[in-house]
Amino acid sequence: MKASNAPGTLKPILFNTEMVRAILAGKKTCTRRIAKSEKPPFAVGDILYVRETWCINTFGTHYRADWPNGACPEMDGDDRWHPSIHMGKDIARIFLRVKSVERGPLRGMEVADFQKEGVMPQNRPGGCKCAWAQEGCTERPCKNRNAYEWWRYMTSFRKLWDSTLPMASVQTLGWKANPDVWVIEFERTERPESVED
Repeated sequence: MKASNAPGTLKPILFNTEMVRAILAGKKTCTRRIAKSEKPPFAVGDILYVRETWCINTFGTHYRADWPNGACPEMDGDDRWHPSIHMGKDIARIFLRVKSVERGPLRGMEVADFQKEGVMPQNRPGGCKCAWAQEGCTERPCKNRNAYEWWRYMTSFRKLWDSTLPMASVQTLGWKANPDVWVIEFERTERPESVED
């Protein structure tokens, strides 16, 4: 387990809208970040405030993740969603406590790791492509099922991972490139008293 600084430091972390929803639903408890150096970006005990897409108007603060269709009824034509990178901790609503920080290859993931990342499995078109596939085989033991489940989750995670990178970086930092990453596990926590409302 790695540590980069004094535990308990308040730091920002970016998540896209899909992953914010997964955190709110309790489905995402882990994230992976490119290992740019030997020093991890977070330490066990750090508190992370989630930066997400948002808007403030006369009715209050609104969060894009709360509106799957994109239209918030309390926003008018002059209101705009602001990029998550510009969110300050004073309007953040999600706070995470870092539980563990480990380094490893991106592709060294099992099904449980994908599940902690909050991704939904993708079905292969036409279902399982096993040469022995037959009607009702999913109800019986199958030595190939674990590989198929891994494929279903890996496909969703690979798309998500590569979509967060600039096109020019996919070749060197994408799923196929298998870069080293920091694996950061976290849990929801309350807003620290030091953060003003």
